[in-house]
Amino acid sequence: MEEEKKKSWFKQSFAYKVVKTIATSNSLRNAIIIILFASSVLFMLMLDQYNEIIEKFFPQFGSNFIKDVMRYFSIKSFNVGINSWLLFVFLFIVVGVVVIGGMFAKKFVNRMVAKHGQEFKTEKGARKLYAFIFYAILLVISGVFIVLYVMLGGFDRFDPNTADIFLNLLYSLLILIGFFAGMFIALFLLFLVSEIIIATIVGIIRYFTNAARDFTGRRMSKTDELISALTENRSFRQNDPNYDIFPALTAIDKEHADGVVPTESTPITLEDFILQFQSFAINKHQIYYELPVLRSFIAGLASSRLIILEGLSGTGKSMLPRMFAEFINHKAFFAPVQATWRDKTDLLGFYSEFTKTFKTTDFLKNVYAASYNDTVNLCVLDEMNISRIEYYFADFLSILEYPPEDWKVKVIEPQTEQYLPAKLTDGYLTVPTNTWFIGTANTDDSTFTITDKVYDRAIILDFKEKISPIESDYASDPINISADALLNLFADAQADEDNRLNADDMSKFIRICDFVKDAFDINFGNRIMVQIENFVPVYVALGGTKEEALDYMFARKIFRKMSGLYEDYVKDNLLALQKLLSSVYGKGVFTETEHLIEKNIKRLV
Repeated sequence: MEEEKKKSWFKQSFAYKVVKTIATSNSLRNAIIIILFASSVLFMLMLDQYNEIIEKFFPQFGSNFIKDVMRYFSIKSFNVGINSWLLFVFLFIVVGVVVIGGMFAKKFVNRMVAKHGQEFKTEKGARKLYAFIFYAILLVISGVFIVLYVMLGGFDRFDPNTADIFLNLLYSLLILIGFFAGMFIALFLLFLVSEIIIATIVGIIRYFTNAARDFTGRRMSKTDELISALTENRSFRQNDPNYDIFPALTAIDKEHADGVVPTESTPITLEDFILQFQSFAINKHQIYYELPVLRSFIAGLASSRLIILEGLSGTGKSMLPRMFAEFINHKAFFAPVQATWRDKTDLLGFYSEFTKTFKTTDFLKNVYAASYNDTVNLCVLDEMNISRIEYYFADFLSILEYPPEDWKVKVIEPQTEQYLPAKLTDGYLTVPTNTWFIGTANTDDSTFTITDKVYDRAIILDFKEKISPIESDYASDPINISADALLNLFADAQADEDNRLNADDMSKFIRICDFVKDAFDINFGNRIMVQIENFVPVYVALGGTKEEALDYMFARKIFRKMSGLYEDYVKDNLLALQKLLSSVYGKGVFTETEHLIEKNIKRLV
């Protein structure tokens, strides 16, 4: 037990963490490799004793500190001929290609897995294949230089001293590596000894401070301040159960100590809501959205917690959630997604072993603070497909499928009796029911393709082009509405039998879906049908029709899955689907789907 405690202290020590950080630094490793390559050129010049070019242009190589060190270690100089120099150059290039090229292997593998990883059964298999391909390319390039050297007759013209020259060169490099290793060990010992001294001093201060407290019964505030200053960023403070590792979230707890202040909601129907929202955007901000787009957006909020606004840049994707939040007297939160995001720590933050605090992101603070109010919280992931959504957003994609009481994401594994913020139960962040995630996604070559896993869970709005100016004389004042009031409006619309899909509606729609399943081998699960059943009644309550809502959902949730089909049979089946839609619903009813069918037929011509 004592041995484990010592080991734990060692790994938690400041010295261990500093040296580990340096040792695992890619930048440092790459810098050392570059230094070794540069040093090999320098040592080769030092080994060349009688080279006329060196004597004429680089006389400083004849006598200097490095030369003296080489003599001290009995490293000989030679008359290096052109053939030895030629061999050195080719070896330098070959080793450089493999070693320096290897610096970019991880980046290459990550990029290829991100683009094509879904084509493999496991991510591990994809990484192995792309790593093999990358190093195979490096070996082929190296092989080209070796063949070139052979073709130049390099193996036929060895200098007699070539072997000795390269042995001395390796000896020189080994001495340099030993120097680096010695400095590294010295650095580690320096930090370790410094920390032991500081820990000893702090222990002594603590001992006398506690003794003084016991004797006088009074708090020695100045001494405590000194101890806190000395122990700042030190590993042993993690053992204090009162130490706050989430200061940003604790500040939110203190700010809302009085609890949730209820929002006085303006009485309004969904149809008035949509008309007033459109008028607000037009007359207050000169932003123009057609009613079908706004209906789809708001009905989407009723059927999914993830809305993706997809399309070309400049078509008003980011402005829609901003305008909606402003219309209901709130403010949308924007989190710009970065291309380097790979897991949930990029979104939520991470625990720093160095500072002993949790690096809290603005995203985490926004979702956490939403628990203290009842307003509609729109959390916008701007340019969400600049990185793979199913990597950094995976936990949220999973939990939002569960009942609201199970919307919990693991943020940290708390230690025993560790102090945590009020709303972070057992290290889990609970996503409140007043929160929706809105993603904007550009459709260009700089972004990743959004996979079916994400599309199936989200409601998609396509922004094809900028809308021409629209006029509205409807009331355009903003309103107050709580999240619960909005959810109640959705629930009332979904409970209205006139808005819901009846048996005849379902029969017609299932007929279209069955044809797509048989003709194109496209399947979809109950998730999409549940979304449709929740989407349609709200869309109708917003002033639309059932056919418009079904057309919208069919085009974006089902027909979208045909985008990668190029086989010969596809065109004929598309024409058959076109006829079926006309016979079931009439021509010009499923306008979105008909447009996509025409577009795909032209693509297949």
